[in-house]
Amino acid sequence: MPDVAPLANELRLAIHRLTRRLRQQHPTHDLTLTQISALAIIWRDGPITAGELAIREQVRPPSITRVVDGLENAGVVVRKDNPADGRQVLVEITEEGVTRMESYVEAREAWLARQLADLPSKDREILHRAAVILNDLSTR
Repeated sequence: MPDVAPLANELRLAIHRLTRRLRQQHPTHDLTLTQISALAIIWRDGPITAGELAIREQVRPPSITRVVDGLENAGVVVRKDNPADGRQVLVEITEEGVTRMESYVEAREAWLARQLADLPSKDREILHRAAVILNDLSTR
């Protein structure tokens, strides 16, 4: 079996650095990167309990409560009763939240498109293939 540890290390670092750069590409709003991350989960996965959001964000419930409070104060989420369990509350994205998430995605993709446009077509083809492989790895 080949020694893939060096490749694993290179890929981990490269993906981490690119993710960090992408997260920095967002329109100026009053949301923190932590809030944007939580809002992205709510946007993508629909109404969610604070407990589930805490698990997904890998933080403790008191921390996610502060994040949700900030998001609610910014008008990008609302809390609603959970019809399946009256003891729980669901966190749901608002129209303003959807608009902001769309602007964040647009800003990040525009930045990445500018970076890709500067590459030779051969490198863009390699990255296209790498994206397919990375997506495959993420589903294993």
